[in-house]
Amino acid sequence: MSEFNKLIEGHYQLAKNGEFAELLQEWRRLPLLAIRCSRFQKETSGWSFLHQAAYFGHEQACRTLIGLGAVVALPAKDRKTPIDVAIERGHRQVAELLRQGLESEHSLWQPPRDANLLPSSCLWNEPNRRIAEQTLYVAYGGGVVIIPKGDCYFVDSYERVLVGWHGSYNPPMDMDHDSMIAE
Repeated sequence: MSEFNKLIEGHYQLAKNGEFAELLQEWRRLPLLAIRCSRFQKETSGWSFLHQAAYFGHEQACRTLIGLGAVVALPAKDRKTPIDVAIERGHRQVAELLRQGLESEHSLWQPPRDANLLPSSCLWNEPNRRIAEQTLYVAYGGGVVIIPKGDCYFVDSYERVLVGWHGSYNPPMDMDHDSMIAE
């Protein structure tokens, strides 16, 4: 097992213990590690970091993981998704947060498995303007949308990049070339 995989496994143990404050701090410091953790699925159980965050009802961890590309609909070996786990544990607000995050997990906006790509979204009703601090590579429709450093773009409330028809992002456009963002 590589050192990086050992680090992810160690972080998974922290998640399993509900230590999300520590994890969130570490993920801010090491964004590549955070992305890899968001895509991790434990081989033996099929649980992800998002399953663990749902189990503990940790809203900020759920929001962060979705923003990094965690798959909300990912079933574990017991067929339970993070939403199922949140509901079973009585975390109704977290279950609703997860359901909302699930709304853009279809066709063109599927979360990327590639840790080098950021996730995209179609939640047009919650835009937040951002300026790219570095070049961004965003998964969209089986391809990649490149947002150059310094360009304006929009994100949803999970910090996923809003991408419109043909990879448009500033602003995301519909098929008639009208903005999907109400500004």
